[in-house]
Amino acid sequence: MQGFSNIDQEPSYGSVSENFPRESEGFSKQYPLEKSDPEDKNTKDELLKKISVLNLLQQVATAANEANDVESVLQFSLDRICAITDWKLGLVCLVSEESEKLEYSSISFSREEKFLKEFRNLLRTRSKKEESILSERVRNGRKPILLENFPSSLKGDIKELSFKAGIEAAIGIPILVKENLVGVLEFYSGNKSTDPSFFEAVSHISSQIGRVFERRDSENHLKTSGEQLRALSARLQEVREEERLLVAREIHDELGQLLTVLKIDLTLLKNNFQKSKGSDSVVSELLSMIKVADSGIESVQRIATELRPLILEDLGLLEGIEWYAKDFEKRTGILCVIRIPAGILSLEKDASIALFRIFQEALTNATRHSKASSIQVSCLEEGPFLILKIQDDGIGIDPKKMNQSKSLGLIGMRERAVVLGGEVSISGETGKGTSVIVKIPISNRNKEDFL
Repeated sequence: MQGFSNIDQEPSYGSVSENFPRESEGFSKQYPLEKSDPEDKNTKDELLKKISVLNLLQQVATAANEANDVESVLQFSLDRICAITDWKLGLVCLVSEESEKLEYSSISFSREEKFLKEFRNLLRTRSKKEESILSERVRNGRKPILLENFPSSLKGDIKELSFKAGIEAAIGIPILVKENLVGVLEFYSGNKSTDPSFFEAVSHISSQIGRVFERRDSENHLKTSGEQLRALSARLQEVREEERLLVAREIHDELGQLLTVLKIDLTLLKNNFQKSKGSDSVVSELLSMIKVADSGIESVQRIATELRPLILEDLGLLEGIEWYAKDFEKRTGILCVIRIPAGILSLEKDASIALFRIFQEALTNATRHSKASSIQVSCLEEGPFLILKIQDDGIGIDPKKMNQSKSLGLIGMRERAVVLGGEVSISGETGKGTSVIVKIPISNRNKEDFL
């Protein structure tokens, strides 16, 4: 807790030295728990007071740890503080991100009294032109402040209204995050003097609230960093696909054509040798070279297709999945059954590519790990989402190992889905196969479908 020496005492508003104990005297001397007379009323009052303070600190600490937002902690703190201290009004000033001025927030506590509410509203109205007198002093001193006889510091209508509202003293407590002021708690009391134990408790509560602000800032920073990383990942995926398309076209158009021309020339040369009754060994060599050229052409076509299936560009995602499933079945011997209604996978270009790559990776993982004999692929619309499911009948996956997995393939699948605003879930049970479910918003559908 902050020491009582941190309390500003404004001489012009009355002395508070009688209300605050010296640190050397100790808390127990000022508020002893034991008296020779157990029935002494003052002892009971002091004990109840200490219990109230401890309960207040415990309640606010619990709220600060459990709350999801700063506003709820501030409101809870104001309500509890004013209820225990019997202070009339509690307000919160927060530093504006735009103007860096202290401005009243909508968070407040007020008794159901006409003049008190008018006083609160007038404070808020005046703060639009100038900072609150109380918060300004707290901001300058960066420590708690107590203004006794507070109305004497005011002028005009607000001074008159403070008298009508029964306000005698004002308390300002800074909310600090790493020595930076982010806000001020303002309290207005009907008593000139304020119990120092309550004052110290409120100071401690402000530090608890400061930690909530710090946690919120850290969470926002983490969220922003995550969004930036996802945006970077999306851009890298986009660049990668563009490079794949470029390389695939270059291989197909340039290298493929060169090999085709080479094959034609070799075939013509072989025919000429045969007509001129050339050496059989030379003809045999030419036939061998033609086979090599054929193999090279097939390799070029395969590599270009793996880099970027042209069928995906020309005909769309459904045709791309069906083509890849047939090719996969031919290469691996694993039966691949596609059950997708026509037209359901008419997505935008980026979404189509991402979904196709996830589908590819799921089949690749099934080949490497599942020992499956068949794979079922289905797709359906479910509310605002498109659901693609790949289910195999293999040995399954251990959920514990899946959660510990650092597979770049699985990470890549999830990243592609997240970029689209979706998700990938992988589930399975040993001996009962593995299921990959891709869920993306239908908003990724090709806009031309709605024209």
